[in-house]
Amino acid sequence: MDRWSGWTIVLCLVLTLGPLQAQPDECSRDALQKHACETPNGKATESNVGVPLPASFLPPPRSIADITAILDSEKPDPATLARMKSAADAEPSDDLSQGPLAQFYYARSEARGILGRSADALADSQHALVAARAVGNHRLAMRIGMDVASRLKTVGDYKRALAMAERLMAEADQPRTRGNLFPLHHLAVNIAVAMGDLPRADEYLRQALALIEEARSGNPRWQAYRIRGSSWECSIAWMQAVIFAARGQYRSAEAAYVRAREFRMKSIEVFDKLAKTDPDVPLDSDLQRQTDSFLLNIATMKSRQGRLAEAESDARIALFSRLKADGKYNRLTTPYVTRLANILNWEGRFSKAERLVRTGLDIQRTLGIGDADPNSAYALSWLGSILTGEGKADEANEVFDQLDQAVATWDARQREGLLWNATRINALLASGRNEEALGAAQALVQHEVARFGESNYDSASARGVLAIALMRAGRGAEAIHEFKLALPVLQAAQQDSDDNDAAVVAKAEARLKFIVENYIKLLATTRSPADDIAAQTFILADSIRGHAVQQALAESSARVAAKDPALAELVRNEQDLSKQLRARVGSLNNLLNVPSSERDEKILHDVESSIARLRVDRDVARAEMNGRFPAYADLVNPKPPSIAQIKDALHDGEAALSFYFGDDASFVWAVPKSGPIAFASVEAKPDEIKSKIKKLREALEPEAALISDIPPFDVGLGYQLYSLLLKPVEAGWKQSKSLIVVTNGALGLLPLSLLPTAPSVLKSDDGPLFAGYRNVPWLARTHDVVTLPSLSALRTLRSLPAAASGRSQLIAFGDPLFNEQQAEEAEETNEPVNPSAASTMRRRPLSRRSIPKLEGIDSAELAMLPRLPDTADELKSIALALGVDPSKVLRLGRDANEKVVKTTNLSSFRIVVFATHGLATGELDGLTQPALALTAPAVAGVDGDGLLTMEEILQLRLDADWVILSACNTGAGEGAGAEAASGLGRAFFYAGTRAILVTNWSVHSQSAKELVTDLFKRQADDPKLTRAEALRQAMMALMDGPGYVGPDGKTEFTYAHPLFWAPYTILGDGGTR
Repeated sequence: MDRWSGWTIVLCLVLTLGPLQAQPDECSRDALQKHACETPNGKATESNVGVPLPASFLPPPRSIADITAILDSEKPDPATLARMKSAADAEPSDDLSQGPLAQFYYARSEARGILGRSADALADSQHALVAARAVGNHRLAMRIGMDVASRLKTVGDYKRALAMAERLMAEADQPRTRGNLFPLHHLAVNIAVAMGDLPRADEYLRQALALIEEARSGNPRWQAYRIRGSSWECSIAWMQAVIFAARGQYRSAEAAYVRAREFRMKSIEVFDKLAKTDPDVPLDSDLQRQTDSFLLNIATMKSRQGRLAEAESDARIALFSRLKADGKYNRLTTPYVTRLANILNWEGRFSKAERLVRTGLDIQRTLGIGDADPNSAYALSWLGSILTGEGKADEANEVFDQLDQAVATWDARQREGLLWNATRINALLASGRNEEALGAAQALVQHEVARFGESNYDSASARGVLAIALMRAGRGAEAIHEFKLALPVLQAAQQDSDDNDAAVVAKAEARLKFIVENYIKLLATTRSPADDIAAQTFILADSIRGHAVQQALAESSARVAAKDPALAELVRNEQDLSKQLRARVGSLNNLLNVPSSERDEKILHDVESSIARLRVDRDVARAEMNGRFPAYADLVNPKPPSIAQIKDALHDGEAALSFYFGDDASFVWAVPKSGPIAFASVEAKPDEIKSKIKKLREALEPEAALISDIPPFDVGLGYQLYSLLLKPVEAGWKQSKSLIVVTNGALGLLPLSLLPTAPSVLKSDDGPLFAGYRNVPWLARTHDVVTLPSLSALRTLRSLPAAASGRSQLIAFGDPLFNEQQAEEAEETNEPVNPSAASTMRRRPLSRRSIPKLEGIDSAELAMLPRLPDTADELKSIALALGVDPSKVLRLGRDANEKVVKTTNLSSFRIVVFATHGLATGELDGLTQPALALTAPAVAGVDGDGLLTMEEILQLRLDADWVILSACNTGAGEGAGAEAASGLGRAFFYAGTRAILVTNWSVHSQSAKELVTDLFKRQADDPKLTRAEALRQAMMALMDGPGYVGPDGKTEFTYAHPLFWAPYTILGDGGTR
C-alpha cells in the first residue's frame, strides 16, 4: 500500500521529543492526525482537497501582490523552529528495543531530511531498516526500505538506490505488501531516468503496466484494486509522465500528470471513507500535498511548451494551496515558490522573479538549511542569472561568489554544472572583471569540449563566450578565430534545433544574439575590406533579429498545414522523427550528467548511434518537405537571404535599409539595387536611440485635449536621429527613390519618413497653425518608405503569382462593439460621426481615435476596450473613393464579428480593411498571441471570444493587394505594438496579401479620413502608381493642403505637423498591384 506519512512522524517527534510508543501498524490514523496539528511555522494543518481547473482558462493577474501579501505577512515561529532542530538532534534512549528504535531512526531521518541534512537522514534510514528487519515487521521494513532507496537517489548513489528498489520489489509480492509494487516501480523509473537509462525506465513501466492490467482484470491476487486502484493508477500515470518529460515530450507529460492528479484526488475521497474502518491508510494531508506537486509539474510542462500564462496560473494555485496547508516556513514550500519564480523569469518579469527566489532562499535559511542544500544552491544560481538579466552585474557576482562557497564540498561534476556557465561569465564581463571572465571562459571551453566534442552546440556556445572575453581583453585576432569556430555551429543549431523546450530555445536564441552582436562590433573596428565586412555582418544581423513571432507563426502554420493532406503527412513524419530525436538527445544529456562510475558506457554508445541515425532520417524528411512545399518551408524556417538574392529582389530605384539594435551596440546597412553596400556602426548607445525616439513620439502621441496643446515636433532632434541612422550610409541609398526598411527595437516605433534630411529651424509667423512644418526637408519629400518584418519576406512577396482577375474592390470591418453599453449607445446614435465639430479657432478639441489604456492594471478583458465610432465614417469615405456602395461592402457594429469575418469569402476582394484595435500578447488576460479585437460574442450573438488571433488569421484565405489595419497602433507600449504588427503582418502575408497599412499612433480622425481616402483615390485613378508612392503623395498633399477649414472658409490649422500626415506605414511590398 501507499507509504504511511513520514512527515507526520516528524511532526509527532517534533511535539514529543521522544520515541514513538506505537508500531506503525498499530498507530491509528486519528491519533496521527491529532498530532499533525502543527507545522514548522506554528500553523494549524487541515486537509485542503483541491479541485480541477475549470474548462475555460482563467488567466493570472499581472502582478504578484496577492502572493507577496501572504508571504510577507507570515513570520517564522522561533519555538517551532527550535523544536524542529531538537527533533533532528535527538538521541535514542539506551533502553529502546528494536521496534521502537526503528521508529525513532525513521522519524529522525525525516526530521534531518527536512533540514537538508541528507547524508545524516540516509544513515538514520539505514539504521531504521536494520532494526525493523530485526523484529520481523515486514510492512514497516518495506516503508523504510523505500525511504532508503529514495535517499540514496537524493545523494546521487544511483546504483545502490536501484539495487534497493529491485530487492524491495522481490520482497513486496505478498498479500499485505503487494500494493507497494506500484510505488516501487515508480521509484525505479525515477532512478533510471536520473541515470539517463530510459530503456530501463521503459522496462519498469512495462512491468507495472502488466501488473495493473492483471489488477484491473479482477485477478484474486489484487482484490484491493476496488479500494486502492485509484492510487495504483496514479502511480502508473506518474511513471508515464516522468518518462515523457525525460524525452522532451512535454505535452504528453502534461496529460499524464493531469491523469495522475485526477487519480490521486479520487483516492483522497476513497481513503476518507475507508479511514473509519482501516487505521492504515494514507493521510489526506499527504495525498493533497502530492496532488499539488502534480499541479506544479503540470505548470512546469506547460512552461516548457511556452504556455507561460497557463503555467503561471497553475503554479499560483499550487503555491496558494501549500501556503494554506504547510505555511511559508516549510522546506516543502520552497520548490513551489522558486518554480513560480522561474516561470516569471521566462516571462521576462525579472524583478518579480527575483523577489520570489529571494523568498525561497529566506525560507531555507530561516529553517537552518545551508546553501549547500541542492534547493538552496540552485536558487542561488537562478538568482544570479535573474540579476544578470536585470543588468545588476555586481549583485549577480556577489551571489555567484556565495554559490562558490556553498558548493565547495560538492562532487566535482555536480559543482561544475552550477558554476561553469555563460551567465556567470557574462556577469563578470559586465562588471569589468575581464581577466576572471577570460579564465572562466577558457575553463568552460575545455570542460564542454571534453564532455561533448568540438561540433556540439554547448561547446560552440562556450567558444562564443570565450571569444567575447578575448575581445574585451584586447586580443582581437584570437577573438575572431574563436568566433569563426563557434558561429557556424550555433547558427546551424538555430535553424535545426533538436529541442522543443520553449525556455531552452529562448535561452539559446538570447545567447546567439549576444555572441553575434559582439562579433559584429569587433568586425566593425577591423581593417578588412569594407565590402567584405558589410556582407559578413549584414547576414549575421539578419539571422538574430527577434524570433518570438516567427516561432509562434511556425507552430500555427504546422497546424494549418493539416488542411493539405500531402503536406500534412510530410509534416507529421518530420515531427515524429524530431520527437524521437529529442527523446534520444534527452537521454544523452541525462547520461552525461551521471558520474562515470554510475554510467553504463554501452548505453551511452547506443544512444549516440541512434541519435546519428535519427538525424539522417529527419534530414531526409525535411529535404523532401522543403523540395515539394518550398513556400511552407520558407514560412516556418526562413533562411537569411544573401546579398545577391536581396539585390535581385529589388526593383530599379529601390534600396534596402537594414538596422540592428543590440544590447550595447547598433549597426546600419544600405543595400542598393546596384553598387557597393554601405555599412556603419551607429555612434550612440541603443538606450540613447530609444530615448530620442521616445522624446520625438511625445509630439505624436501627446496628452493634449486641444489642437493648440499639441507639442512642437523637435525637428532638431529628428535631424540628430537622421545623422546617426541614415547619413552614415547615404552612399548606399540616397540615389534611390524607394526605401525598404527592416529593423528591430525602438526604431519600429517611428516612421523614417518624418526625419528631416538637413538642419531646419521652424519659422514662427502669423499664418495658420503648424504651417511652418511645410518648409522642413522631410525624408518623405524625396523618398517613399515601406517596412518589412525580414529581408526574406521581400523575396517571398516579390515571387507571389499574379492576383486573380475579377476581384471586388473592398470589404471592410469596423466600429466593433465590445460591450452591451456600447451597443446601446450605437443604437441611440445613428447620425454620422463629426469629430471636428466645435469651438473657436485653435481651441478645437484634438479628436483622436481611442486607444486601450491597459498599462498598470492587473486584469484586462475585451469589454474594457474603447469603441471606435469614427472608423465607420472613414470606411464610408474609402468606399466612395473606390466607387462602391458602402451599404454593400461595410460590416459595422454588430456585424464586425468573428463569424462574419470567417464566413466571408475574403479572397474575392482587392482591399480588406479592419478598423479596430490591434492587440499584442498579454494586453488582454490570457492573450498568448497578437490579435484583432472584434465585436463581443454576447453583443453579436455568435460563438467565439471576440478576437481574431494570429493563428486564426493564418487560416483565412485572401488574394489582396492591401490589408488595412487602420486602428492597429504599432507604437503601443515599448514595442509591444510593433511585435503585434509584425505577428499580424506575417499572418496576413501567409493568408494572402501583398501589403498591409498600419498606424503608428492614435490618429486624428478627420485628417486620417482625408489621407486614406486620397491614397485610394490616387491608386484608383492611376493603376501604375505604386502603393508606397501613392501613400507618399497622399501624405505630402495632406501636409501642403488647406488643412482644417472652418465654417467661414478659412484654414484654422494645417495638417503639416507630423502627427497628422505621418501616422501610416506600409508593411510589405510597396510596389504596384
